Amino acid sequence: MDLNECKVLSSVIDETRKLTLSLLNQLETSNCLYNDFKLDDKHLNSAFWIMAHLSVSQNYLLLRSTGGESVKIPYARQFGMGATPPPRDECPPLEEVRGIFNLVHEKSVEHIRSMDPIQLNQKNTTGFVFLGEDSIRSTVIHAIRHENMHSGHLSWLCKLNGLKTI
Repeated sequence: MDLNECKVLSSVIDETRKLTLSLLNQLETSNCLYNDFKLDDKHLNSAFWIMAHLSVSQNYLLLRSTGGESVKIPYARQFGMGATPPPRDECPPLEEVRGIFNLVHEKSVEHIRSMDPIQLNQKNTTGFVFLGEDSIRSTVIHAIRHENMHSGHLSWLCKLNGLKTI
């Protein structure tokens, strides 16, 4: 394996997505993508919402914030950080969301893989700061953590829907 840091990070991004896809596939084949749950008057986001949200987040963190060419996502405001999930009948079609989910991921992996490792030390282009860091490297690492966190949510949704994850 080439130990170029950008190639390693892009590989981790891609491997992280494999777990997300596995859980989403399990929820979709069991007709549970849109199921949501309520706990102590708090609504948990559905797997569908998480898929759309990951597209928006990956687009912002791995393309826009790193100087890549971002994807125009017509429903970005509905699924961004802190957005209230829209009712199912106001959601974009699953095929559109899945297509953008895959496109953003493919572009992100290729963009990060093609970067010069020196660029990772630069400030990100959006001014995004997480845990006091604003470099492209910290933004990429946050994107990886972010997707893993939502994979955990998907795992809980599988369990709440009676689906085995192991």
